[in-house]
Amino acid sequence: MGALSGAISAGAGSRIVMRIIALANPDSDGAFTDAEATVGEITFDGTMNLILLGTIAGVMGGAAYLGVRRWLPGPASWKGLAYGVVSLLTVGQLLFDTHNADFQIFEPVVMVIALFSVLFLVNGLIVGALVDRFHREPAYRASPRVSRAVTGVLALVCVLGFVAHAITTVQMIDDEGTCISALGGGAGCAVRAGDLAP
Repeated sequence: MGALSGAISAGAGSRIVMRIIALANPDSDGAFTDAEATVGEITFDGTMNLILLGTIAGVMGGAAYLGVRRWLPGPASWKGLAYGVVSLLTVGQLLFDTHNADFQIFEPVVMVIALFSVLFLVNGLIVGALVDRFHREPAYRASPRVSRAVTGVLALVCVLGFVAHAITTVQMIDDEGTCISALGGGAGCAVRAGDLAP
């Protein structure tokens, strides 16, 4: 279930998002991304790698959802969305790296951040629906003290994640459009793929 949700949201979803971003930035065709892929080129191997990575991330995400489901706020039908928000404000910060020059290549960066953020919410909705359908939440023995403590920790982590996300977004907006392409793991700007010596 986690594997399927990851393959759809992080795998296929990220490919769709990347295509939308490329279409919104026609001048970036031929540029190298931080991962040393060429903008405008859709390859079978690249797509399969995205789906594989998404599947692996989905397995871990499904396990995490099972672990925190009981403490997520709201009714059962909303817990998937709540998990998507929590995952965006925690592990999502690993994706939104100000040192990743891709966020300096593509504009508007707010759109780029928004599109990738939506994928976390979509993943939460899918994994929540699948897990809740096939692994219904059991009745837990009441433990108000533990519930309050865990809920408090989750809330604090989300608040800190929101602040970090806001700071990162502002910095990325300031840096957008400063690179043509990235080469060497975000080490800086380079030239277009077609301009490189053979």
